[in-house]
Order: sequence, then C-alpha cells, then structure tokens
Amino acid sequence: MAKARKELQTVIGEKGPVQESDISRLPYLQAVVKEVFRLHPPGPLLIPHKAEVDTEINGYIVPSDGQYL
Repeated sequence: MAKARKELQTVIGEKGPVQESDISRLPYLQAVVKEVFRLHPPGPLLIPHKAEVDTEINGYIVPSDGQYL
C-alpha cells in the first residue's frame, strides 16, 4: 500500500479526491484495484440459474430439476 500511496501523492498531491480523469495517470493503483477485485469479487460472477421447464437448447435437453451456471 505504501507504493500506491506514494503514487497518489506524486500524481494527485493535495488537490483533493481522485477524479476519473486522474485514473489513467495511476497505473499502479489501477493494478492494485484489479487484483483486489480478482481475489475478492464484489459479488458472485456466475449466478446459478434454474430452468422452469425442461428446455432444449441447440439439441441439448436442459432438465428443470438442476441448477446451471
């Protein structure tokens, strides 16, 4: 986190909160945020679905009694 703080201090300084236009000048912070979301996604990436009735998709039968991603 020290490296991210240093990048913020160097690029943003004391001007206030980070603006969207500043993000392109903060590559290390971008990488940190991407890694955090990779390790700890804010929500399930694949929400299970359930077919209400037996369904055929491209010749495959999808039974209504299972959960699918």
